[in-house]
Amino acid sequence: MERLNQLVYARLMPSQLTTHSADLSGLLGELRAAKLRTTAELLDIDGHTDNPAMTAETVRRRQVQFVAIVDVIHLFQLQAGPAFHTFYQEAAIMMMEVIMALEQYFPEHLAKDLFLPGPYARHIMSQQSSRMQETEVTLQDRLIDPQLIELIFRPMRSTNTPLTFGTAHYFRRLMRDLREQDHHYYMDPEERTFFTLFAHNFNCPDLLRYAATCLRKRTSRLHTLQEKKGLLSWYEKELRHLSSNEYVLYPGKGSIRDQILQWIKEEKQFMNNLYTTSNS
Repeated sequence: MERLNQLVYARLMPSQLTTHSADLSGLLGELRAAKLRTTAELLDIDGHTDNPAMTAETVRRRQVQFVAIVDVIHLFQLQAGPAFHTFYQEAAIMMMEVIMALEQYFPEHLAKDLFLPGPYARHIMSQQSSRMQETEVTLQDRLIDPQLIELIFRPMRSTNTPLTFGTAHYFRRLMRDLREQDHHYYMDPEERTFFTLFAHNFNCPDLLRYAATCLRKRTSRLHTLQEKKGLLSWYEKELRHLSSNEYVLYPGKGSIRDQILQWIKEEKQFMNNLYTTSNS
């Protein structure tokens, strides 16, 4: 890693390339060799998992180092003239391949709150674009309300929030599970979509409001208080038994499942009060 740092932080500076522009292909070869040594080290770590704490520490150290390297190469590219654009592009791609390997082999050890380097974030969003489109078409084919579809994709299409490793992984899993939905087979498509979002802790305030409105519409079709409370109790039971993962759309904003459960509790109490008042 020391050799790679020396190559990047000393010899890849635009001033150095301008002085030694004839040796660009040789410099790329040295970068490739250093990258392969690092990849071999990671593969060696993957084969020796008897010390998870040490593995996690090494993986996160490499993660931080390669995020910094990709950002620095991108900065050099912006500072250099167009003559060196292709060189820096190739160098950045090589370094991003190591980040891809870290994501593929060590997802559980990565620091989830670390921001993706700019070029890698753009690569991820370009990669996700086709999956998002495929997922959107799948939801449309299931006749999911366009308002809910728009609500789902709004955070992913926002350009205001930089992507972290955790967010990128979150979106990958969410898109996959929204398309497949091979669980809760006894529910209708809208319910399966809701429960997929709840399982992934899609804790967007708009989803809470939308889900509450939909549940009210469903209970309004029933006639007796017992039927209405029975339906809400069924959703309550399903939510309590819902398996969830460690990822969350907005860290620190609580659990969407807990918020829905609290709303169901309050709605049942409201129904009781309303029924008591109307019959007094």
